[in-house]
Formats: sequence, structure tokens, C-alpha cells
Amino acid sequence: MDLLTISKIVFGLIGTVSLSGTIVWFFVKLSADTLADNYKKKIEHDFEKKLEEYKSQIEVLKASTLKYNDRQFELYIDLWKNLQTLKFSCLELWQEVSRKNLINFHNSLKKTEQQIETTSILLEENHYVELTQIIQYLKEFNTGKEKYYTRYSTAENWEIQQIVDYNRDRKDRCLEIIETMKGSIKETIKGQK
Repeated sequence: MDLLTISKIVFGLIGTVSLSGTIVWFFVKLSADTLADNYKKKIEHDFEKKLEEYKSQIEVLKASTLKYNDRQFELYIDLWKNLQTLKFSCLELWQEVSRKNLINFHNSLKKTEQQIETTSILLEENHYVELTQIIQYLKEFNTGKEKYYTRYSTAENWEIQQIVDYNRDRKDRCLEIIETMKGSIKETIKGQK
């Protein structure tokens, strides 16, 4: 074999190996790209699936939150009406201690207390505490007014003055708490709290 033939064989082998290497490289690259694309599509699919699950959960939370907020809004409006009725019957009783005013006040107090307790699950905690304070002070005010009403004709002036001062203190504290709550309830209704 001469040199020319050997070089042809060597160059033929090198060419074949290099062509084979290129073909293998091409198929490896194609396989790698295909696997990478498939993996990328799988990741995207999983991500989209998770994203849809999260969107669904957000929609459920949004719907339940809106339902809760709507119900809470209605509750606060109704509660505020009852508080105002209670406040006005308190002021009427303060102006004139009569059996009629005592009964109206007692009924308003009872109705408001029942509403607070039955709807307490929807009330903000700080409002619940303030409302129970109001009810307690107004119960004491009611007791003082009943005492005033029953003992007015037989009590001494200093006893009457003591009862009046006690009642004034309870009434003023309640009206103060109601006014403080007004701003807080407005913020809650507007969603600022």
C-alpha cells in the first residue's frame, strides 16, 4: 500500500468519524432540545394548573369576603339604628322620668342588647367590647332611673341629687362611647379598618 492510499483511508476514516460525530451531535442536540421543550411545557402546564387553582381559591375567598362584608355592613346599619333609638329613649328618660319613658327605654335597651349578642360574631372585637360597656352603663342608668322614679316622693334631696348625679355620669359615658364608636364604625363600613 502506498502513501496515497493510506492517506485516502486515513482521511476517509477521519471524514467518516467526523461526519458520524456531526450526525450524533445533531441527534443528541435534537433530543436534548426536544427533552428541554417537553420539560419546559410540562413546567408551564403545571404552573398554569397551579395558577388556575390559586385563581379559583381567590375567587372563593373574594366571594365569601364580599358576602361577609355585605352582611356586616347591613348589621352595622341596623345596629346603629338601634343604638340611636336607645340613645333617644335615654335622653327622653333623662328629660322626664315617667313610667312610659322607663318602659320605652327598657325595651330599647333589651332589643339592642339582644342584637349585640346574637350578631357578635360579625362585630369587630373592639366594637363588641364598647357595645357591652354601653349596655352595662345603660343598665345601671336604668336601675338609677327606676330608683329615682320609685323613691322620688320619699327620698331626701341629697339622695335624689346623688341618684341624679349617678345617672348623669352613666348617661354621659354612654353618649361619649356612642360618639367615639361612630367614627370607628364608619371606618369599618368603608373598609378602612
